[in-house]
Amino acid sequence: MVNVLVLGGHGKIARAISRILAQKGHQITSVIRDPSQSSVVESLYGNVTPLVSSLENPPHPAFKMTKAVDEIAAKKYIDAAAEAPSVDTFLMVSASVARRAPASWWGESDVETYKDLWDTVEAYCEAKTVADEHLYEVGTESAIMDICLRPGRLSDDPATGLVSLGRCKAAGEVTREDVADVAVRLLESDAVGGLWIDMIGGDKKVEEEVARVIRDKFTAKE
Repeated sequence: MVNVLVLGGHGKIARAISRILAQKGHQITSVIRDPSQSSVVESLYGNVTPLVSSLENPPHPAFKMTKAVDEIAAKKYIDAAAEAPSVDTFLMVSASVARRAPASWWGESDVETYKDLWDTVEAYCEAKTVADEHLYEVGTESAIMDICLRPGRLSDDPATGLVSLGRCKAAGEVTREDVADVAVRLLESDAVGGLWIDMIGGDKKVEEEVARVIRDKFTAKE
């Protein structure tokens, strides 16, 4: 059994991660911002404990809230994790578009997906990118094992159990349940730090893809 702190605990992927971890006997503390979300978190499983940690006087405009949560708060938690002797791994669920330029292995449709998202939700893309850059720096300078999982467009469809990991395309989608499955497998594995993994729905079994990227110490970090 391991102890896991899940940030943004009321989010869909976070709830799925908490549920899977709890079912496997791990102990989870789920960080939420609103006390009214406690009952939802507690209903996931008996060994999921909600922890209310709200931003002080949070700004309400969407772009400011995005920066406050996805960038500023994320960076603070990364720093705290790196300084805590009891924490050995920090796994970030980011986004495939959280990068300063299109990936070198992308095709035309992937580049268009990237540009469209930066045009429509620039504040989100910028916040996620800055947080990822900070994780990169901290992972390089500290002993913490940094893992960054960057899925493409998310769907609420049931898990397929079939994904593509590593240097994969950006166009297309992947289910939140599959993202949670991969995240848990990475946390439970002997993965090393510096694993930056793009993710999209594919035709390979989840367990095979996770084993491959861990074995090959594969990274899509640029």
